[in-house]
Order: sequence, then C-alpha cells, then structure tokens
Amino acid sequence: MRKHTPALALAALLLPAGLAACGSPSEGSGPAPSSAPGAGPVSATDDTGTEVSLDQPAARIACLTMICVDALTEVGLTPVAYREPLALDERYAGPDADMREVTGGFGEENVEDVALSTPDLVVGLAGAQDGLREAVERSAPLFLVDPRSWEDSVAFLRTVGDLTGTRERADEQADAFTERVEAAAAERSALTTLSMFGEPGSLGVDSVETPVGSLLAEVSDYPWPAAADPFAPVSVEQVAEVDPDVVFAQAFSASDDQEPLSQRLATDPTWAQLTAAREDRVVEVEAPVWATGRGTISLGLVLDQVEQALGES
Repeated sequence: MRKHTPALALAALLLPAGLAACGSPSEGSGPAPSSAPGAGPVSATDDTGTEVSLDQPAARIACLTMICVDALTEVGLTPVAYREPLALDERYAGPDADMREVTGGFGEENVEDVALSTPDLVVGLAGAQDGLREAVERSAPLFLVDPRSWEDSVAFLRTVGDLTGTRERADEQADAFTERVEAAAAERSALTTLSMFGEPGSLGVDSVETPVGSLLAEVSDYPWPAAADPFAPVSVEQVAEVDPDVVFAQAFSASDDQEPLSQRLATDPTWAQLTAAREDRVVEVEAPVWATGRGTISLGLVLDQVEQALGES
C-alpha cells in the first residue's frame, strides 16, 4: 500500500468503500447462510450481490484483503495465502504462519499465487478486485466484501463464521467487540476528531461511511460525511473548516520517507492554526492498521488509541 504513488494510495484506500455494486449489510441484516455451520453445504451473498456456495465449510481461505486475515484470526484460523504484510504481524496470523504471499499490484494480484495455495475460498475487496473473479474462480469461489461501517465489519466476522463452520466463536468475538463499542459510546466525548492520511498535496479523510470513521463517530463528534467523489483529495483548508480538536494522522507516500504527517504539514500556516496542531493533539497512528485492517481486531486497536487520546485531551 505504501509504495503506490500518492494518488494511487488514496484510491487504494478509498476504493472498497466507494465503488462496490451493493452496500454492505449491517449486523442485523448481514448475509445469511443457507445451512447451519458444520458439515454440509454453506452459502452467503457477498457485497456485490453474488451468492457464494460451498459444498462444506471452507478450511483453506486465501485472503486478498486484511479484513479476511483479521476475521480468520478472530475465529482461530490461518489463511493459506495473504496479500498485505500486516498479516505477518503477531496480532494477526503471525510471522511464523504457513501462508503463501500473493504478489502483484493492488487489484492486479498474481492469480497463480492464489491457485498455488489451493484454497477452498478466496476473499477480496469489492470495488477493487472484482476484475479477478473469472481468473480466481478457476481455483475457488471469490467472496468480495465492502465494509462501510464498523457494524459491517462485525457482520462480516459472523459471515466468516458461517462459511468456515466457526459461527459460535465468531459470535463470541463479534458480541465482545460490539459491547466494547457500546460501552465507549456511552462515554462519548464532545471533542471533534478526524482521521486523515496521505502526505501534503495528497491528503484524504476517513468519512463516516468507513469502518474507522463510523467508529470515531460513535465515541466523538465526527463531522465528515461521505464525499460524492471518494477519490477527491482533501485540502488543509477543508480540514480547517471543521477545526478538529484531535487528529489521528496516518503518513504514507510514494517514497521511503517515514516523517510523521504532522511534521510534513508543520510549515503550512493553515495547518498550524488548527486547534489540534496548536494544542499538540495530532496523534500519529499505525497506518497499516488504520488504513487496511478494517476488521474487528484492527478496529479494537484503533479504539485503544482513540480512547487513550480522548482520555488525555
């Protein structure tokens, strides 16, 4: 993700939330399996409206997106293939996990890597990896997911439980995360927050129609609606219009420059006048977790940082 050009990085981050054929269902209306978990056929409808059917629960899943790795970790399973380096983090599958890396550009993954992992099921991002369906399905069915809220991430976890015969475990993890969000929402802060990413000249903001943005809206004032064009860059002047009290900043660029986003923007006079900048409440966060995680483990890590920052403000 971080080696794309700034424009492509912005598109890669926002594409799944903006261009899927169908919106993700909320927790209460998530895809329903055709049979109970366990031996026997299972099916679910993905976020493009495509029904994915399996003769039995999947045991070998290739993940082209981190939310897949995240959900499998929650139910105690390890993918047979992964795309994002974050999968190797000890909080997910781990550095010693026996997985094949899927190479290739974002949305142009090497399908041969997928085939060599001999999966029962492949999970990708709607709006980004739709074009792989024909090639991928020579090996296994492709399930495309498009989470637009933290509730959608919870619903996907339950669906993974259905498709892998681990619904009881999935429900336990989903319920625990939901209860945690509800508890945090009960203590909602009046501070205005913003999750932003990129680099000067190519900035983006998580809208309320993203898992991170919707989560922040539960626990704080989050005045950033979904944009008509999810790929449109955001200016510092637009950020100044909402003047956030706390900014969660994710720095990434086309180069190897790892300078924090707040430092890159420090010479911008408009940025310097923001409440968050003036009061030293710009929090640099883990870009891979915030930008690509999308699942309940990742969102739990996001909530850890948010609660700490709000508690100190």
